[in-house]
Amino acid sequence: MKGTEKRIVEAAIQLFKEKGYENTSVAEICKVSHVTKGTFYYHYANKDDLTFAYYEGLFDDIADTMSDLLFIENAKDQLWRLLEYSIDNTISLTPPLLKAFIMSDIQKGMTFFSPYKSTTSSDSRKKQHAMQVGLIKKGQKAGEIKSGDPEMMLHTFISALIGIAVDWASNDGCFDEKEELRKVFDTIF
Repeated sequence: MKGTEKRIVEAAIQLFKEKGYENTSVAEICKVSHVTKGTFYYHYANKDDLTFAYYEGLFDDIADTMSDLLFIENAKDQLWRLLEYSIDNTISLTPPLLKAFIMSDIQKGMTFFSPYKSTTSSDSRKKQHAMQVGLIKKGQKAGEIKSGDPEMMLHTFISALIGIAVDWASNDGCFDEKEELRKVFDTIF
């Protein structure tokens, strides 16, 4: 994500957290990010696009997380750390904001969060997917991860992640989402 795009997304996320997704206007996002409406609409068609840009930014930032993985010897722990990065950033959004993001995606046919779309999406998302599958295979060879189809194992985890995220967001974060996801992770892998 480039400088202007990143500035817009960061301003939007800040405003969404403070005021709520529905209560934040494009004009306010432009004001906080110091861009004109024309610049906003040059980069994004609407507020919904900011949701997906936020996550694409996370996928792009995975490279920074990769350096942390070099210090973890166990492939299962590496895989968890890679997934944990996205989980932590999702939790930081707050339940109402995540709920708004999920609802936006549902209205578009789950074109972003669906595990069925992970291999047909952006290059950065494809790279993240390939890294995750590679770590599963590496962990299986080392006996650290259960045997099974790595693609299906990852698909199952992502499906559970989406379900837990929907429940967590719909119920105002009344349980520890990360703890529940770790239980699912350990069950699958």
